[in-house]
Amino acid sequence: MQNYILFFLIIGFTNLFGTAEDHISLIQSSIDNGDYLAANEKFETAITEYDGNAGLYFIGGTVAVKLDKLDDANKHFIKAIELDNKNEDYRLEQEKLSELKNGMTNARKTYDSGRIDDAIIDYEKLTTTFSNNAIVFYNLGRVYKVNEEYDLAIKNYKKAKEINPFENKYSLAITAIAQEMAKAGDTEYRRQEFDSAIENYKNAIQYSPDYTTAYFKLARTYFKMKDYENTKIYLEQNLAVDPNQEQSEKMLGDIYRGTGESEKAIEHYNLAISINGNYHQAYYSLGTTLLLNGDLENAQIALKSAIQLDSNYAKAYGALGTVEQELGEIDSAINNFIQSTNLDGKSYKIHYRLASVYNIQKQHENAKKSAKECLNIKRNYAPAYFELGISEKALGNKVAATDAFEKAKKDKNWRKSAQFELDMLSKGF
Repeated sequence: MQNYILFFLIIGFTNLFGTAEDHISLIQSSIDNGDYLAANEKFETAITEYDGNAGLYFIGGTVAVKLDKLDDANKHFIKAIELDNKNEDYRLEQEKLSELKNGMTNARKTYDSGRIDDAIIDYEKLTTTFSNNAIVFYNLGRVYKVNEEYDLAIKNYKKAKEINPFENKYSLAITAIAQEMAKAGDTEYRRQEFDSAIENYKNAIQYSPDYTTAYFKLARTYFKMKDYENTKIYLEQNLAVDPNQEQSEKMLGDIYRGTGESEKAIEHYNLAISINGNYHQAYYSLGTTLLLNGDLENAQIALKSAIQLDSNYAKAYGALGTVEQELGEIDSAINNFIQSTNLDGKSYKIHYRLASVYNIQKQHENAKKSAKECLNIKRNYAPAYFELGISEKALGNKVAATDAFEKAKKDKNWRKSAQFELDMLSKGF
């Protein structure tokens, strides 16, 4: 009975895995479909069962050549020859592989000796003789890169990738050059050489059309130049490559806000937040746009979210204080203005707003102090002079109040209000 079961198991496993020829047929099928990774996996599985089959090793060597695993290919071909030393096809393929390996070794020696131009000639010859081997195009690309002939380097990297799309390093080599171009663009951007920065970023995109960082940096440069049309073009191209680009969505929002299209701005800020719920700058921009639209309740929610995500976000505290001032929540507004000035003491507008709410609360000494803080940062700022005049008037300092209102009156936007206060002072009110 036990012998019968053992016999049944042996027959079952044989049927499950098939013969060596069956495996070769399956491997060939994957090769015909262009799926060399699957072909290699099938070879690795088959060889554990049929270690003595020359044909299996030969087809395994063929797959390894395609995948640029030349050392593995050489081992497989040699093993096939050992198992079937009369097969001329095996010998020819092994000799061809040896010629390739020797040619690359010689070209590498030429390169290592510093003879770059000669190395390029050597590798060019190899690409002609071994036009189906991705590795030779890759190595030629590397030499061109060292020689800073980036267009030719990219051309050869892309050819290598086309021949062998299974090797990740060919794509990485393309990306590396694109990153170098973007880095050069960053240098030019910091120097405010925007035309040069744009050229480098465009080269990066040309080399690697899926390189989203380059699209964003190119758009950012146009934005800096106030060329909003080109900014939109490249932001939209970036989002076409990858829709999950929160910074691009936010910048689109900034553009629409700048052109007065607040509803579109809000739409893009919300899209940025939907992509990245921790994007505190998007919450801030959303909140300030809602404030401009008069949607105070939702502005308050957005700005509180920004602060929750970044407790040191001075501008968000200032904007939240402005919202709460509009809502009549004066105590909260004061607290947020104070927090904003503690984090950024140079924000003259927040000092002015703090002076305004202090005057509303009849904390005139504090209002006077805040107004003067504002004027220390921005001289001749009419809104601050007006609040200073209000506080000085309330404190009984008629001369100082008159002086402050006179200075506020120099600004056409505050002339009417300041003149009214001056008239009231002259009447003893």
